[in-house]
Amino acid sequence: MPSSEDRLVKMIKALADPTRIRLLQEIARRKRLTCTEVGEIADLAQPTMSHHIKLLVDAGLVNAEKDGRHVILSVNKDSIEELSVFVKKLRNVSD
Repeated sequence: MPSSEDRLVKMIKALADPTRIRLLQEIARRKRLTCTEVGEIADLAQPTMSHHIKLLVDAGLVNAEKDGRHVILSVNKDSIEELSVFVKKLRNVSD
């Protein structure tokens, strides 16, 4: 099982790309999206979109649920909370 630091590193690396940040924001805003809907919103080629989604899922920032022929994407709130706690701790250290 990866350590807390390993998980944070993976999440931060996944967020180090403007396209992935936009995708995560859009998934969060709409609550649940299919991969097809993400592709339409992002105006990316399918392989590029799949690559970005895979990195977000592998980092634990996005959940991917199979629903028949579709994959439903949603934000992993536990991971976002873990990232938020880390950032809050950094802020407290610098005060």
